[in-house]
Amino acid sequence: MNTEEDLFSTLKYFGLEGDDAKIYLGLLRTGEVTVGSLSAKLDVDRGKAYRALTKLRNLGLITTTLSNPTICKSVNPEEAFKGIIQKKQDEITTMEKLSKQVVANLEELKRPTPDNSMSSFSIIQGRSNIYARIGKLINEASDVVYVVSTVEDIMRMYHTAIPEKIKDCIKKGGEVRIITEVENKQAISLVQKLGATDTRVGKLPSKGRMVAEKDKQIVMSGSMKGTMDLNDDADSIVHTNSTEIVNNIFSLCEHLWKKSKPIEVVYQSA
Repeated sequence: MNTEEDLFSTLKYFGLEGDDAKIYLGLLRTGEVTVGSLSAKLDVDRGKAYRALTKLRNLGLITTTLSNPTICKSVNPEEAFKGIIQKKQDEITTMEKLSKQVVANLEELKRPTPDNSMSSFSIIQGRSNIYARIGKLINEASDVVYVVSTVEDIMRMYHTAIPEKIKDCIKKGGEVRIITEVENKQAISLVQKLGATDTRVGKLPSKGRMVAEKDKQIVMSGSMKGTMDLNDDADSIVHTNSTEIVNNIFSLCEHLWKKSKPIEVVYQSA
Protein backbone atom coordinates (compact mmCIF):
# COMPACT_ATOMS: atom_id res chain seq x y z
CA MET A 1 0.00 0.00 0.00
CA ASN A 2 1.69 3.22 -1.12
CA THR A 3 -0.45 6.03 0.33
CA GLU A 4 -3.18 6.61 2.87
CA GLU A 5 -5.43 7.50 -0.07
CA ASP A 6 -4.92 3.96 -1.42
CA LEU A 7 -5.72 2.58 2.03
CA PHE A 8 -8.96 4.57 2.17
CA SER A 9 -9.87 3.22 -1.29
CA THR A 10 -9.20 -0.36 -0.19
CA LEU A 11 -11.23 0.00 3.00
CA LYS A 12 -14.25 0.93 0.86
CA TYR A 13 -14.17 -2.65 -0.38
CA PHE A 14 -14.86 -3.75 3.21
CA GLY A 15 -17.76 -1.33 3.65
CA LEU A 16 -15.91 1.65 5.19
CA GLU A 17 -16.85 4.98 3.62
CA GLY A 18 -15.52 8.47 4.40
CA ASP A 19 -15.89 9.11 8.14
CA ASP A 20 -15.96 5.36 8.86
CA ALA A 21 -12.43 4.92 7.53
CA LYS A 22 -11.20 8.20 9.04
CA ILE A 23 -12.44 7.26 12.51
CA TYR A 24 -11.19 3.68 12.26
CA LEU A 25 -7.66 4.75 11.29
CA GLY A 26 -7.74 7.46 13.96
CA LEU A 27 -8.77 4.94 16.62
CA LEU A 28 -5.96 2.59 15.59
CA ARG A 29 -3.50 5.45 16.05
CA THR A 30 -4.84 6.77 19.36
CA GLY A 31 -5.68 3.48 21.07
CA GLU A 32 -8.46 3.28 23.70
CA VAL A 33 -10.24 6.64 23.87
CA THR A 34 -13.58 8.30 24.63
CA VAL A 35 -15.91 9.22 21.79
CA GLY A 36 -15.64 12.90 22.66
CA SER A 37 -11.84 12.91 22.60
CA LEU A 38 -11.75 10.96 19.33
CA SER A 39 -14.28 13.31 17.72
CA ALA A 40 -12.26 16.36 18.78
CA LYS A 41 -8.90 14.96 17.66
CA LEU A 42 -10.22 14.02 14.22
CA ASP A 43 -12.43 17.12 13.85
CA VAL A 44 -15.51 14.99 13.15
CA ASP A 45 -19.00 15.98 14.31
CA ARG A 46 -19.90 13.92 17.38
CA GLY A 47 -23.16 12.71 15.81
CA LYS A 48 -21.31 11.48 12.73
CA ALA A 49 -18.68 9.90 14.99
CA TYR A 50 -21.34 7.91 16.88
CA ARG A 51 -22.92 6.72 13.63
CA ALA A 52 -19.54 5.66 12.25
CA LEU A 53 -18.60 3.89 15.49
CA THR A 54 -21.91 1.99 15.47
CA LYS A 55 -21.15 0.78 11.95
CA LEU A 56 -17.57 -0.17 12.87
CA ARG A 57 -18.84 -2.08 15.92
CA ASN A 58 -21.40 -3.96 13.78
CA LEU A 59 -18.60 -4.90 11.38
CA GLY A 60 -16.57 -6.24 14.30
CA LEU A 61 -13.74 -3.73 13.87
CA ILE A 62 -14.11 -2.05 17.29
CA THR A 63 -15.65 -2.50 20.72
CA THR A 64 -17.41 0.14 22.84
CA THR A 65 -18.26 0.22 26.55
CA LEU A 66 -21.62 0.91 28.16
CA SER A 67 -19.99 3.41 30.52
CA ASN A 68 -20.46 7.15 30.54
CA PRO A 69 -18.50 8.49 28.76
CA THR A 70 -18.39 5.73 26.12
CA ILE A 71 -14.91 4.34 25.51
CA CYS A 72 -14.05 2.74 22.18
CA LYS A 73 -11.20 0.43 21.26
CA SER A 74 -10.12 -1.19 18.01
CA VAL A 75 -10.12 -4.97 17.59
CA ASN A 76 -6.95 -6.62 16.31
CA PRO A 77 -7.11 -5.88 12.53
CA GLU A 78 -6.22 -9.42 11.43
CA GLU A 79 -8.93 -10.94 13.62
CA ALA A 80 -11.47 -8.26 12.66
CA PHE A 81 -11.04 -8.56 8.90
CA LYS A 82 -11.11 -12.36 9.07
CA GLY A 83 -14.51 -11.93 10.71
CA ILE A 84 -15.75 -9.66 7.90
CA ILE A 85 -14.57 -12.14 5.27
CA GLN A 86 -16.19 -15.06 7.10
CA LYS A 87 -19.49 -13.18 7.24
CA LYS A 88 -19.33 -12.55 3.48
CA GLN A 89 -18.54 -16.22 2.85
CA ASP A 90 -21.53 -17.24 4.97
CA GLU A 91 -23.73 -14.87 2.95
CA ILE A 92 -22.47 -16.39 -0.31
CA THR A 93 -23.17 -19.91 0.99
CA THR A 94 -26.73 -18.87 1.85
CA MET A 95 -27.26 -17.27 -1.58
CA GLU A 96 -25.94 -20.38 -3.33
CA LYS A 97 -28.38 -22.57 -1.41
CA LEU A 98 -31.33 -20.29 -2.21
CA SER A 99 -30.41 -19.42 -5.80
CA LYS A 100 -31.83 -22.50 -7.57
CA GLN A 101 -35.29 -22.05 -6.10
CA VAL A 102 -35.22 -18.26 -6.62
CA VAL A 103 -34.17 -18.68 -10.27
CA ALA A 104 -36.88 -21.29 -10.83
CA ASN A 105 -39.52 -18.95 -9.38
CA LEU A 106 -38.30 -16.01 -11.46
CA GLU A 107 -38.23 -18.08 -14.66
CA GLU A 108 -41.95 -18.70 -14.23
CA LEU A 109 -42.52 -14.94 -14.27
CA LYS A 110 -40.34 -14.22 -17.29
CA ARG A 111 -42.11 -13.46 -20.55
CA PRO A 112 -40.85 -15.72 -23.41
CA THR A 113 -38.72 -13.85 -25.94
CA PRO A 114 -38.04 -14.90 -29.52
CA ASP A 115 -34.59 -16.34 -30.10
CA ASN A 116 -32.39 -14.26 -32.40
CA SER A 117 -28.75 -14.10 -33.35
CA MET A 118 -28.37 -10.33 -33.27
CA SER A 119 -25.19 -8.95 -31.73
CA SER A 120 -25.46 -7.45 -28.28
CA PHE A 121 -23.75 -4.37 -26.84
CA SER A 122 -23.74 -3.30 -23.23
CA ILE A 123 -21.98 -0.69 -21.08
CA ILE A 124 -20.76 -1.87 -17.67
CA GLN A 125 -19.99 0.79 -15.06
CA GLY A 126 -17.85 0.45 -11.91
CA ARG A 127 -14.68 -1.55 -11.38
CA SER A 128 -16.21 -4.23 -9.19
CA ASN A 129 -18.79 -4.94 -11.93
CA ILE A 130 -16.10 -4.80 -14.63
CA TYR A 131 -13.83 -7.31 -12.92
CA ALA A 132 -16.81 -9.59 -12.26
CA ARG A 133 -17.64 -9.56 -15.99
CA ILE A 134 -14.00 -10.15 -16.98
CA GLY A 135 -13.83 -13.04 -14.52
CA LYS A 136 -17.03 -14.54 -15.95
CA LEU A 137 -15.69 -14.23 -19.51
CA ILE A 138 -12.43 -15.97 -18.58
CA ASN A 139 -14.13 -18.65 -16.49
CA GLU A 140 -16.48 -19.65 -19.32
CA ALA A 141 -13.81 -19.57 -22.07
CA SER A 142 -12.60 -22.82 -23.63
CA ASP A 143 -10.15 -21.33 -26.15
CA VAL A 144 -7.62 -18.49 -26.20
CA VAL A 145 -8.33 -15.33 -24.19
CA TYR A 146 -6.13 -12.24 -24.48
CA VAL A 147 -5.91 -9.77 -21.59
CA VAL A 148 -4.23 -6.59 -22.82
CA SER A 149 -3.97 -3.86 -20.19
CA THR A 150 -1.78 -1.62 -18.06
CA VAL A 151 0.28 -3.07 -15.23
CA GLU A 152 -1.86 -1.14 -12.70
CA ASP A 153 -5.00 -2.80 -14.05
CA ILE A 154 -3.38 -6.24 -13.99
CA MET A 155 -2.29 -5.66 -10.38
CA ARG A 156 -5.85 -4.66 -9.42
CA MET A 157 -7.14 -7.87 -11.02
CA TYR A 158 -4.88 -9.84 -8.68
CA HIS A 159 -6.99 -8.56 -5.75
CA THR A 160 -10.22 -9.92 -7.27
CA ALA A 161 -11.51 -13.41 -8.10
CA ILE A 162 -9.88 -13.25 -11.55
CA PRO A 163 -6.79 -15.37 -10.62
CA GLU A 164 -9.15 -18.19 -9.60
CA LYS A 165 -11.13 -17.79 -12.82
CA ILE A 166 -7.90 -18.02 -14.82
CA LYS A 167 -6.97 -21.21 -12.98
CA ASP A 168 -10.39 -22.72 -13.73
CA CYS A 169 -10.15 -21.72 -17.40
CA ILE A 170 -6.74 -23.37 -17.79
CA LYS A 171 -7.97 -26.53 -16.05
CA LYS A 172 -10.75 -26.81 -18.66
CA GLY A 173 -8.27 -26.54 -21.53
CA GLY A 174 -8.46 -22.80 -22.13
CA GLU A 175 -5.49 -20.48 -22.51
CA VAL A 176 -5.07 -17.02 -21.01
CA ARG A 177 -2.42 -14.72 -22.50
CA ILE A 178 -1.52 -11.42 -20.84
CA ILE A 179 0.14 -8.50 -22.61
CA THR A 180 1.19 -5.51 -20.53
CA GLU A 181 3.83 -2.84 -20.06
CA VAL A 182 6.13 -3.08 -17.02
CA GLU A 183 9.08 -1.06 -15.86
CA ASN A 184 10.67 -3.00 -12.99
CA LYS A 185 11.14 -6.46 -11.48
CA GLN A 186 8.59 -5.88 -8.72
CA ALA A 187 5.85 -5.12 -11.22
CA ILE A 188 6.80 -8.16 -13.33
CA SER A 189 6.65 -10.40 -10.26
CA LEU A 190 3.16 -9.16 -9.36
CA VAL A 191 1.92 -9.67 -12.91
CA GLN A 192 3.19 -13.27 -12.86
CA LYS A 193 1.13 -13.97 -9.73
CA LEU A 194 -2.05 -13.68 -11.79
CA GLY A 195 -1.31 -17.21 -13.04
CA ALA A 196 -1.85 -16.75 -16.77
CA THR A 197 -0.82 -19.44 -19.24
CA ASP A 198 1.74 -17.03 -20.68
CA THR A 199 2.63 -13.36 -20.21
CA ARG A 200 4.45 -11.01 -22.54
CA VAL A 201 5.63 -7.43 -22.33
CA GLY A 202 5.16 -4.99 -25.18
CA LYS A 203 3.98 -1.60 -26.33
CA LEU A 204 0.28 -1.11 -25.66
CA PRO A 205 -1.86 0.83 -28.15
CA SER A 206 -3.44 2.87 -25.31
CA LYS A 207 -3.87 3.11 -21.54
CA GLY A 208 -7.13 1.19 -21.81
CA ARG A 209 -7.90 -2.52 -21.54
CA MET A 210 -8.94 -5.22 -24.00
CA VAL A 211 -10.08 -8.71 -23.03
CA ALA A 212 -10.86 -10.82 -26.09
CA GLU A 213 -12.13 -14.41 -26.27
CA LYS A 214 -11.56 -16.05 -29.63
CA ASP A 215 -14.71 -16.10 -31.80
CA LYS A 216 -16.94 -15.24 -28.84
CA GLN A 217 -16.84 -11.88 -27.07
CA ILE A 218 -14.75 -8.93 -25.93
CA VAL A 219 -14.70 -6.24 -23.28
CA MET A 220 -12.73 -3.04 -23.81
CA SER A 221 -12.37 0.42 -22.34
CA GLY A 222 -10.62 3.73 -22.81
CA SER A 223 -7.92 5.20 -20.57
CA MET A 224 -8.15 4.34 -16.88
CA LYS A 225 -7.02 5.96 -13.64
CA GLY A 226 -3.88 4.42 -12.18
CA THR A 227 -5.15 4.14 -8.60
CA MET A 228 -5.68 0.80 -6.85
CA ASP A 229 -9.29 1.73 -6.02
CA LEU A 230 -11.41 -1.36 -6.72
CA ASN A 231 -14.59 0.65 -6.28
CA ASP A 232 -14.02 3.37 -8.88
CA ASP A 233 -17.48 3.98 -10.35
CA ALA A 234 -16.06 6.17 -13.13
CA ASP A 235 -14.40 3.18 -14.82
CA SER A 236 -16.48 1.58 -17.59
CA ILE A 237 -16.25 -1.00 -20.38
CA VAL A 238 -18.09 -1.99 -23.54
CA HIS A 239 -19.06 -5.65 -23.80
CA THR A 240 -20.09 -7.16 -27.14
CA ASN A 241 -20.32 -10.43 -29.04
CA SER A 242 -20.38 -8.73 -32.45
CA THR A 243 -18.52 -11.12 -34.76
CA GLU A 244 -16.86 -8.35 -36.75
CA ILE A 245 -15.65 -6.42 -33.71
CA VAL A 246 -14.55 -9.56 -31.85
CA ASN A 247 -12.53 -10.77 -34.84
CA ASN A 248 -10.92 -7.35 -35.36
CA ILE A 249 -9.92 -6.90 -31.72
CA PHE A 250 -8.72 -10.51 -31.43
CA SER A 251 -6.56 -10.01 -34.54
CA LEU A 252 -5.09 -6.86 -32.97
CA CYS A 253 -4.32 -8.82 -29.80
CA GLU A 254 -2.58 -11.54 -31.84
CA HIS A 255 -0.50 -8.87 -33.60
CA LEU A 256 0.49 -7.32 -30.24
CA TRP A 257 1.37 -10.80 -28.95
CA LYS A 258 3.74 -11.45 -31.83
CA LYS A 259 5.40 -8.05 -31.36
CA SER A 260 5.85 -8.43 -27.58
CA LYS A 261 8.61 -10.17 -25.62
CA PRO A 262 8.32 -13.16 -23.24
CA ILE A 263 8.26 -11.95 -19.66
CA GLU A 264 11.19 -14.22 -18.75
CA VAL A 265 13.41 -12.34 -21.20
CA VAL A 266 12.38 -8.97 -19.77
CA TYR A 267 12.78 -10.27 -16.21
CA GLN A 268 16.39 -11.32 -16.87
CA SER A 269 17.27 -7.97 -18.39
CA ALA A 270 15.35 -5.81 -15.91
